Amino acid sequence: MGFTTRDLAPDDAEDIAALMARVEADHPTGFCLGAVEIREIMNGHGAAVFEGAFDGRDMVAYTTVMAGKPGAEGQKLFLYGDVDPSRLGEGLGTLMLTRSLDRARAMHSAAAPGAPARYAATALAGRPDQADLMTAAGFRPGRHAFLMVADLRDGLAHAPLPDDVTVGPFDPEAAEELRQAHLTAFADYPDFAGMSQQFWKMFMVTAVHARHQLSAVARDGDGAVAAYVFAHEYAVPPSGGSGPEVTVPYVGTLPAHRGRGLATGLLSRVLHGSREAGYPTASLYVDTENPTGALGIYERAGFRQSYREDFYHLDE
Repeated sequence: MGFTTRDLAPDDAEDIAALMARVEADHPTGFCLGAVEIREIMNGHGAAVFEGAFDGRDMVAYTTVMAGKPGAEGQKLFLYGDVDPSRLGEGLGTLMLTRSLDRARAMHSAAAPGAPARYAATALAGRPDQADLMTAAGFRPGRHAFLMVADLRDGLAHAPLPDDVTVGPFDPEAAEELRQAHLTAFADYPDFAGMSQQFWKMFMVTAVHARHQLSAVARDGDGAVAAYVFAHEYAVPPSGGSGPEVTVPYVGTLPAHRGRGLATGLLSRVLHGSREAGYPTASLYVDTENPTGALGIYERAGFRQSYREDFYHLDE
């Protein structure tokens, strides 16, 4: 029987989540979502497309393309996807990657014709089949990222904060101010693609996974954002554990405040608060080319490497 493909809609969210769960049970992906989270992306991120491959009525593979906001240097588009582990070796990976790359090219042509495009994807370290799939499609390997996990039941160190800052939670009323601070804090990070107001609202402000009260924002004497550590709780714990698990999506320090221990102090506060709230574990991703030495900060906070993802890119 041949495979059929079609775009996926919110009504397909349960089936997508079930497929993601089957994949995650076989190997970590860094992109395993619950049905509610999938619907949020579909309804709140206009520049995102989901496609599924079917064997009869059974979904056997999926892809997602998320287009970043075009900028002065071009546009970055992110490709995610995987195949049901029981259907590997049937050509589904090649079929769906080819289709998603064609879709991404069309999205880029419509949004930023004539501008450079970077198509980005990841492969799990130690999976040559995924690496071969990427390189066969013209992608080239780049940087790496680690998923790091901390057991909050172990002794957590206390890290002090400077006396001249005040700390509060993520305030949705200050969402745009925090987005602008995030853009400044990450401006010198490799391949940072920016963050549109639409995506920030969907992912950081209104998302069901946001844990605003566990987040920590430090402000200087003038009331300006100096640093932050945000907290989320995803439907599927990234570590693969049973949960609940607090996940730190972003740790940022504004350039003028780096080197003062703000990230270390805020992370300590978030981890202690999460433990008090009943979370036994915490997780985060760290880019190995992070310019602020974040890997060392996280290791000192008790995080340990769980697995590595390799970034691949295709520039056109």
